[in-house]
Order: sequence, then C-alpha cells, then structure tokens
Amino acid sequence: MTVAKRLFEQNGIESTTMAAIAAEVGVSTPTVFNYFGTRDELLLAIILDGHVRAVESNRRIARRSGKGLAVDLADLLTRFTKYSMQIFNKPVWRYADSAAIRQPKSEFVQRYVQIDAVLRDEIESVLRDQPSETRRGGAFDAAALAAVIYNHWNAHYIAFIKDDDMSLDSHFEALLPQIRELLSLIFGEK
Repeated sequence: MTVAKRLFEQNGIESTTMAAIAAEVGVSTPTVFNYFGTRDELLLAIILDGHVRAVESNRRIARRSGKGLAVDLADLLTRFTKYSMQIFNKPVWRYADSAAIRQPKSEFVQRYVQIDAVLRDEIESVLRDQPSETRRGGAFDAAALAAVIYNHWNAHYIAFIKDDDMSLDSHFEALLPQIRELLSLIFGEK
C-alpha cells in the first residue's frame, strides 16, 4: 500500500494504473487486482488503514487540556485534519470525496461513511468527558451535538482540502472561534 500511496500522491489517482503499482511492487497486475479489486478499493484500504492508526493515536492523547471545551474540541478537530493529511495529500482527498459524491450507493461510500461515524463518536466522547449544563439548565444530547460539530468541521475540512494554499494553522484559526461561539450559544461561556 505504501507504493500505491506514493504513486497516488505523485501522479494523481486517475493517472496511476494498477499495472504501474504492480510493476513498482514487483508483482503481476492480476495479483494487485485479486488483492484489492479496483483502484478505489485500494484507495479505501489505505484510507481505512490510516484511519485506524489515527484513531488509536488520538485515543492515547489526553482529552482535557484545561483550556476549556472549545479548545479541546478544536484540538481534536485539528488532529482529524492533521491525521488525514498524513494519510493522503489534498488532491487525493479531493478525489476520494468526489468519488463518494459520484457513487453514493457504492461499497466505497458505505465503508467511507463508517469513518464519519467513528469521528462523530470521538467528538461525543470529548463532550461527555466534560459535562456541562445548557443555558436552559438541563442536560444535552451529546450525540446530536457531536453530529452538529462534526458537520461544521467537515465543511471547514472540505474548504481546507479545496485550497492548496490554506495551512493547518489557518484551518485551526478559522475553526476555533466558530466552535467557541457554537458552544457559547449552548452552554454559555466556554
């Protein structure tokens, strides 16, 4: 998968053939097809492998910084973006996201959607680790709030991968104030 990752990033996915990957690895093209099926399935295998490693790495990091829920959530969301950039570069992610849009019923999308669920669960864990009462004085639905925060991050993430010049710092600087404002609307000062 390392060779495929390098070729995808160097040449682009559409310009990288299974034959080129096979030649670099030193196996036959049918062997690569037998193992992965299609180029998109190979892409997904690399994404899923990177995602598993990222989630494991993230779970070893303390969820509470002592700087407040907004900072802890923004840190988590920024780590999501950093981990994704370790898996693939922006052009490859643009391809993966467009493939999900082009073929919404495909197995690729069904497995890709599982990643979204795990990321929402990570957000929900941070929310549950820092219990708060809402402005109206009651509990909150952590799963629903995690979905809202995830969707907000995802919009920022898409803007990030579309803009080759946007840095991770710029991504974080745009995200943190909005997360703070969202949490302030729900909980008061955060």
